Amino acid sequence: MKNPLRGIFDFDRRELPVVLLLFFFFFLVIAVFQILKPLKNGLFVERYGADLELYAKLGNIAVAALGVLFFSWLYGKLRRDQLIYALSGFFLACFGVFIWALANPEAWSIWSFYFLGDLETTLMVAAFWAYATDLCSTDQAKRLFGVVGGGGVIGGWVGISVAKLLLSEIGMKGLLALSAGFMLAVIVLTAVTESLVQKTRQFRLPSRDQAKKAGTEAQRSQLGAALDGARLVASSPYLLAIVVIMGSYEIASQVMDYQFKLQTQALQGVQNTQAFMTNVYFFANLLSVIVQFFLVSLIMRKFGIKPALLVLPVAILASSTGFMLYPTLIISSLLVISDNGFNYSIQQTARESLYVVTSRDEKYKARAFTNMFVQRFAKGIGIVGVLGLGVIGLAARWLSVITILAMVAMIAASIYAARRFATRSAEEEQREAAELTAAR
Repeated sequence: MKNPLRGIFDFDRRELPVVLLLFFFFFLVIAVFQILKPLKNGLFVERYGADLELYAKLGNIAVAALGVLFFSWLYGKLRRDQLIYALSGFFLACFGVFIWALANPEAWSIWSFYFLGDLETTLMVAAFWAYATDLCSTDQAKRLFGVVGGGGVIGGWVGISVAKLLLSEIGMKGLLALSAGFMLAVIVLTAVTESLVQKTRQFRLPSRDQAKKAGTEAQRSQLGAALDGARLVASSPYLLAIVVIMGSYEIASQVMDYQFKLQTQALQGVQNTQAFMTNVYFFANLLSVIVQFFLVSLIMRKFGIKPALLVLPVAILASSTGFMLYPTLIISSLLVISDNGFNYSIQQTARESLYVVTSRDEKYKARAFTNMFVQRFAKGIGIVGVLGLGVIGLAARWLSVITILAMVAMIAASIYAARRFATRSAEEEQREAAELTAAR
């Protein structure tokens, strides 16, 4: 009798240890982000308000540009596992500093903490997916990424639940210490993963010319290495489509985030604001868990990557239309729930799977440019649009027009990218079959 779970979980038992390690790797990365999210947002909005936060988000563009430089520089000098060690160690140290700095929060520590929270997810998520797509073949991505991506949604749910339950008990200091411990665990999991990959040979090994590449890259300037990602994207319609998918989503997300936070200004007190945001993020993560474990693998394996890419923009179109008609705190909460609920599950898994059929440089350099700089720049476009329309006195509900237009662009780019992915996948499978035949 055929096991019905094979429709959802389809992997070789020899792949299981690495799949579980990647699952918990992503679990920890997203758990840290969800722990930090209500802390940094609640602290900043309560102290400075939602309007000033728009300018902080513009500042994130500069932080993202520095992040691209840092990531590209590390990629040119380190092996794939060493890259993870370096980034995890950096955030571990930063959390230790903020345990002290936020004991008596001042302007510099509040702003820095706000930037750090976004930088953690920007760098660590890009590093994780670069590592995962470097390990996996196209077939493995279709079968395994639904499960691996589940680590992120479970981590998000656990992270926000931990923040919800422990905030009043251990405060920001205790949650930051816990986050530092999670970063240490990421280092350990990566080391074990790389050891198993070397032993089992079930996944892709590091490229033979990686050491040579590192030596060549080390001789180049940091700026030159970082610009390689931009050059790769500009020369590839496929990568440009991924940029449009990412950029359109981020523009829309910023608009919806502002609409939500504008509504939360009616709440009183830091802890009340943090508590309400924690509840909203909790339900968003609950939706992510359900979608990731019961829909992602099924949709990607049975129907392909195109439907998986289209779920989020269709959901955002629906929720934004609802807010335009009924601009209330509850409806604005649904904006965040539909956004985060689908973006951190089916959208992220499908979008990151698009890189499986790219070169190693495209996986690391082009992804870094897209997931760091383009992401933040698109956020900036969304923010500038919000500020500009605010100057002319446009009500927040009508900002949803920006969201709707962005989703139309996202849908068009998703359809194109899905078609190119199918073509590239077929070419890669033919190439692997030819190599296997030649080896025999």
